[in-house]
Amino acid sequence: FIDQYLAAFGIPGAAVGIVQDGALVYAQGFGVADPATGAPVTPDTLMMIGSTGKSLTTMMMGTLVDDGLMTWDTPAVDLFPSFRVKDPELTETITMRNLVCACTGVPRRDMEWLFNFNTLTPEDTVASLADFEFYTDFGEAFQYSNQMVGTAGYIAGQVATGNNGDLAGDYARALQERVLDPIGMISTTVAFDEALAAGNYAIPHTLMLDNTYQPMAMDLERSLVTIGPAGAHWSTLNDMARYMITQLADGVAPDGTQVVSAENLNVTREPQIAISANTSYGLGWMVSSYHGQPVITHGGNTLGFTSEFTFLPDADLGVIVLTNARASNLFNGNVTTRLLELVFEQEPQVEQEMEFYLEQMAKQVEEMQDKLGDSVDTEAVKPFLGAYTHPVLGDAELSLQDGKLLLDVGEFVAELLPYSDPDVGFEGYIQVNAPGQGLTFRLVEDESGAPQILFISGAEEYTFTRQ
Repeated sequence: FIDQYLAAFGIPGAAVGIVQDGALVYAQGFGVADPATGAPVTPDTLMMIGSTGKSLTTMMMGTLVDDGLMTWDTPAVDLFPSFRVKDPELTETITMRNLVCACTGVPRRDMEWLFNFNTLTPEDTVASLADFEFYTDFGEAFQYSNQMVGTAGYIAGQVATGNNGDLAGDYARALQERVLDPIGMISTTVAFDEALAAGNYAIPHTLMLDNTYQPMAMDLERSLVTIGPAGAHWSTLNDMARYMITQLADGVAPDGTQVVSAENLNVTREPQIAISANTSYGLGWMVSSYHGQPVITHGGNTLGFTSEFTFLPDADLGVIVLTNARASNLFNGNVTTRLLELVFEQEPQVEQEMEFYLEQMAKQVEEMQDKLGDSVDTEAVKPFLGAYTHPVLGDAELSLQDGKLLLDVGEFVAELLPYSDPDVGFEGYIQVNAPGQGLTFRLVEDESGAPQILFISGAEEYTFTRQ
């Protein structure tokens, strides 16, 4: 199944592990870690795990609760006096639990770190919350915020280490001492350069608009560093298996060390907010079921890696799937589902789903070609060329070079082509290169006739104005 769909999706490489009854019973690499050298993926190949790392952060927070250094319901401002959100009353009441429950009404604002990762610091991530608005009351809607989780991890790191004034360093040290070392996760790190220095890492691959995977510049993955506790972790299949064993053993590491109490580990798995009729979010975990079996899971995406970490506590069974491919979630998740079909002797359905998806993706690629222009009307865009700025996303330069329309935002240069989607009433431009392929922009004029660039991402609309 893995070989078949790795090829069908064009995914360069994957590492798959199965943990059962306290042991890693299956560990296999597939495909290549680096297509340039042909180096294979192995259980010791380093890959970024993205948001799967959120549960490492909440496990670390659980150890602080064990030690009496905080409670889940300690207000964040009590531990970190400079903590602020836009509403002064909420500033005083938001708890450490609130920061990691995805239930406080703060929507995703990922573009704000993607557009600024060369200059942002962890301190900037925490300070950015002072501008965050809450779109719903607590507990009303699932809203996923990387900055909120990043802030929780940084605050916890300061509490654990005695506040040394270095958010990134203190988090890394607290995670190392409280989670990674006790479990024996010898290769796992949030230190980007440390991962690269280790040598045995996979090359990230981005998913282009034609649904093919292409190698991506490794430096683009540094965009996650400023929100480190929310998803900048590197790990290996073997390390994640040790973590899986610890989770299934209620916080007891493979060598018998009690890393975190079962009580506080289970708090992280308690549903906090509904995502759908069948799935809820805990503290760094998604909680659901499979034919009556409780399922704890989390996936992770970076610009060029995808992870899936799933376990069934009652069955003492878990599955880990890592790929060096962007947005391969369906593959990762359905490798897990296929195993569960076999284990629980269910009628096979997942292959039919995979084939249907591949058919739909082929149709979408054809439709994309119809919506995408093959060249830029240079006369139409000339009035909009020049320097722009946005108070949060920073400066940008729109230019024409050899007939290509380029938007340089500093961290990357977006190549834009005309794009028209009548189904949603959009007429404008789409980015066709990494890392923001698929992002859409409109060139407009304000009421006075001044040129602007409009960019919409999720619930946020960003307007770049002429400098």
